[in-house]
Amino acid sequence: MDIEARAMIEQVCDGILRQVDRAYMAQCGRANTAPDKLWRAMAEGGLFALGMPEEHGGVGGDITAVIYALDLLGRAGIFPTRYVTTQMAMVTLARNANDEQKRRYLAPTIAGDLFWSFALTEADAGTNSFKIRTRAERQANGDYVVNGAKMWITGIHDADWSILVARTSGFDADDRRVGMSAFIIDPKSPGITIKPLDIGVHMADKSNEVVFDNVVVPAGNLLATEGRGLNALFDCLNPERLMAAGLNVGLADYILSKTADYAKMRAPFDVPIGSYQGVQVPMGHAKVRVESARALAYQAAEKYGRGEEAGLESNMAKAAAADAIMAAADIGMNTFGGASLDMQQDMIPFYLWAKFQEIAPINKNVTLCHIAMNSWGLPKSY
Repeated sequence: MDIEARAMIEQVCDGILRQVDRAYMAQCGRANTAPDKLWRAMAEGGLFALGMPEEHGGVGGDITAVIYALDLLGRAGIFPTRYVTTQMAMVTLARNANDEQKRRYLAPTIAGDLFWSFALTEADAGTNSFKIRTRAERQANGDYVVNGAKMWITGIHDADWSILVARTSGFDADDRRVGMSAFIIDPKSPGITIKPLDIGVHMADKSNEVVFDNVVVPAGNLLATEGRGLNALFDCLNPERLMAAGLNVGLADYILSKTADYAKMRAPFDVPIGSYQGVQVPMGHAKVRVESARALAYQAAEKYGRGEEAGLESNMAKAAAADAIMAAADIGMNTFGGASLDMQQDMIPFYLWAKFQEIAPINKNVTLCHIAMNSWGLPKSY
């Protein structure tokens, strides 16, 4: 990413942060209401055009620009989760949609007029996406009828559209990649029931259980080729990990800055606790982790942007960023002490988010196994 692109993204993010601050996001998180002011500011600033093809209204570039925007917003304590799910959908559309689908869905999304969710995960098929059970049966007229249920689907309750991954044929142990298809669905379609989950992470965007009961999906909403939807899914998995890494290193910096401010002020024994080695050492260690994870994230993003295989690097960046934000949140909680439990101090949401990053968007242990297998050719362990 060149200097001009960086400057443009910094200017846009600065404009967004003049409209939306951490206090607003914390208020939305406690009330579990969507931060509509944030989404409007991001759309008006053109952030949805980053990394998208110019012929459809994007500004070109690649995932590095998106990560930089997330990094900058994270440094201000902003959780733009709907931006991540919409970016995942746009990557999928850009690589798999036909011309008509791109005109109808991709172009207005780039303009910031549409928001998306991504419906993949199921209660009995978390990390093992091959075992999803939601079925899409093709009818004589070419349309599909969907039955099944999805779990932990972020933002689908107020998304305009969603990418649904469903089975169009049974699981084949000899070739796990076949039999899954991707569809564009309207979450407001008859037969779709959305049940908000009681998630205690204090995020503004809700996660949901989604039940499909004989939901009709038009034939024209199939993405790419029936039975080859896993290719569409894989197209957005590395970007998802990279976006998570970019956001998490930014949020980790916010936590450490907030902790440092408190450590300079708090002086129960007449000197600031920030002068204690017991505070300085873990904070310094956490900062090293943050910058290491940040370097990994941008290195992986540049490799992905060149069209090279970047699965190993993307997983390393995601794992490193999860460790970094957990280290930052841990020292933050310890430095604030009992005050950290006061919601007005606004530390608990970051600690819960940091813990969540060890689990999603992919389990940390699975990520580490993937890294070990692909670094040294070790046997598959899951």
